Amino acid sequence: MTHAPPTTLPQLTPLADVAKLLRIPPRRLADRARARQFTHIRIGKERYVTAEQLDLLLKTYEVSPTSVKSAREKALDETRERLARSRSRRPAA
Repeated sequence: MTHAPPTTLPQLTPLADVAKLLRIPPRRLADRARARQFTHIRIGKERYVTAEQLDLLLKTYEVSPTSVKSAREKALDETRERLARSRSRRPAA
């Protein structure tokens, strides 16, 4: 019977330490983790991130140089277009 070679575990960093590194309140990061806004590892009640997950988390805070419309702005534009179409279909009073 052959045994599988032992796997190496990734280095896990607690969310509290990540919050200190990012200089943000630990509560904000914990709330985002509970809302599943980024990938993380949960063992019991504690939450951790690996180096790869930390890179992905940092990308969520990345700001692009071009002005990109937010989801709210896009939704408002769609609503304006829908209202304009519905007004054009109404018979004149």
